This record gives sequence, C-alpha cells and structure tokens, in this order.
Amino acid sequence: MAKQIILDHLAVVLPPHFVEITVPVTSEDDVLTDNVLYPARLVQLVSAVSEKQAEEPGRWIPDITATLKNNAKLYIEIKVTHGVERPKAEALDNLMEIDLGDWEIGVLANTEVLERAVLRMAARCWYRCSLYSNLKKVRLKQAELEAKVSNVLDRRRRREEKELYAALEQQRQLEAARAPYRADLQKLNDIGTVAGQEAREKLLAANSSKLLLDIPQRFPKEFANGRWPKYLSVRVAGDWFFEIDRRVWQAYIYEQAIADVPKGHQVSVKPLTDRVVRHFGVVDWAKRLSDLKLETLFAPSNLKTPVAERNIWFFSDEENALIRTPSSVVRSYLDALVAFGLLKRARPHTYQVETE
Repeated sequence: MAKQIILDHLAVVLPPHFVEITVPVTSEDDVLTDNVLYPARLVQLVSAVSEKQAEEPGRWIPDITATLKNNAKLYIEIKVTHGVERPKAEALDNLMEIDLGDWEIGVLANTEVLERAVLRMAARCWYRCSLYSNLKKVRLKQAELEAKVSNVLDRRRRREEKELYAALEQQRQLEAARAPYRADLQKLNDIGTVAGQEAREKLLAANSSKLLLDIPQRFPKEFANGRWPKYLSVRVAGDWFFEIDRRVWQAYIYEQAIADVPKGHQVSVKPLTDRVVRHFGVVDWAKRLSDLKLETLFAPSNLKTPVAERNIWFFSDEENALIRTPSSVVRSYLDALVAFGLLKRARPHTYQVETE
C-alpha cells in the first residue's frame, strides 16, 4: 500500500542532506572543510516502478525505483520492521528510506494518514546520496574554499615567521643571560662527573691532611675501635662545596651540634651553615651559582610557583638540578645523621639531638 501511494502520486519528500566539501591545503591530512545543507523538499517524479532490479551490480531490488527530472535514479525503501541491510545500503547510490516503524498500525489503517506519512511526514534518511554533489551551491562553496587556500598558507607563513623570530629572540636572551655564568656552568658540569668528583676529593684530602690527622685525637671515643666512623664521612650531593675535605666539615658539625650536647638540644640549619661557611669558606664559582639559585627561589614573581619548579630559566633542568646551596649540603648531612639515629627532625629546618 505504501509503495502504491508513491507510484500513484509520483511525488515524495526527500530527506535533508549535508554535502561535505573538502579542499586540501598541503596534503590529504591538511584540509579546509565546509558543508552545504539541502533541506527536505518535495520532488516530482518523472516515473516510478516497484520491485525492479537496480542497474548497480549485485542484483539488488529496491522497493521503488524512480526517475527524477534531471534523469537521475532515486531508490526508495519503505521500512516497517527491518531497515536496509548494510550491503544493499553501500551498493545503491541515491538510496533513501521512509521509516513507518514508529507509526501505529491502527493509525496507518487510515488511508489519508498513511498517504501523509509516506509522502511527507514519516521520518526518512539517506544512505548514499550523490544527487547534490555537483549542484551550483556546492560548486560555489568549493570555489570559496579553494580561494581561501592561499590566504591560509599566507597566514601560516606569517605565523611561522613570527614564531621563529620569537624563538630566536628567546634564544638570544637566553644566551645573553647565560654568558656571565658560562665558565661556572662548565666547572659545575665537570665536577658532576665521576672523574671531576674524584679529582676534587683528592685535592681537598691533600689540602686537609693535617686536619684529618687531628680529628681522631679530638674524638677518642668515636675512634675507639680504630676505624673512621661512617657518620663522619657521609657522601652527600655537593659535599665538595666547602673548601675542605668533607670529613673535616662533617666533624666540625658533629662537634658543634652533637658531641657533648645534651639530648633534646635543637640544631637549626641556617646558623649552623653560616658557621661552616665562615670557618671553611666555599668555592667561589659554586657560590655565584648558589646565590643565583636562591635569588630565583625567593623572587616575588615566583612565590606562587611550586618550590620544585622555581628554576633559573636560562639554565637547563640538568644544570638547575646540579646547583647546590651551602644550606642544602648541610641539610643533606643532617638528614644522614637522622638515619644514623643521632638526630631527629623537629621542624622543617630544625633537628633535635638524640644522643646522651
């Protein structure tokens, strides 16, 4: 009955259709896209037959085969319970489906209602559709997109030139900012190597030989077994920072903060560090980098930045990580003494003596 209505009226409302238009800019993956909407519209059919085998390969037989005024073929399927199967939908061009599945059978028993549903009101959709592919609106939109390609390329070129200039300017500023510290950074990188550390340790040990001989005599109880206590020779990051062998400045800290100090006595990092710096001195080039790091750390512009991210912008992450401050070296040693059970952490910058 539904098919006969179309055959009798030689008219039907076509579903709306979007034609997507794609124009390559530089490649198939770099394109401009737009679309043209053709709304639903009533068309007159030149002819229509039912159950005729389609011309496309596959021996498909649509419910209706119609011819439009431009001589294009239109295939129509009427859905009641089952829609168009995928192979058929992919094979037939200009195939539309009219969906009567949501209409109650009793309602469709009314001929006038069925007629309105089939011709106009029932939901309908396209599967494949090339009817609109070469219409004027599509061609105009295609030409419009093609005209934009040169403008897009020109904008990209200007943006890339601007980005390149900004990158070169940033690199120039970075190199200018690094220039005063280039020699210091080279020394920092050298001492960060195994060979650099070994050479520094040998130099400091040679320059500290007399002081090293004196330490066991000052701490007879600690050296009672004839061996150097592990807690007086702890390798910590930056232990080369002071101008003395690490065993000397660590023995000094031990003497100042732990030996003959009552249990519960509190040790603060800053005043202890200040005494170590005054007593032994620090490497000049390392101090310059340390001061720069502290300046960056406490800069007003960085106060809202997480501490771990407050790096010197013109140094690399690796360089920032290598830079030590006197207080960070001392704190690392005090943390080691916590592990040995000689101290415990009382507050972020304060430790408490645990020995009697």
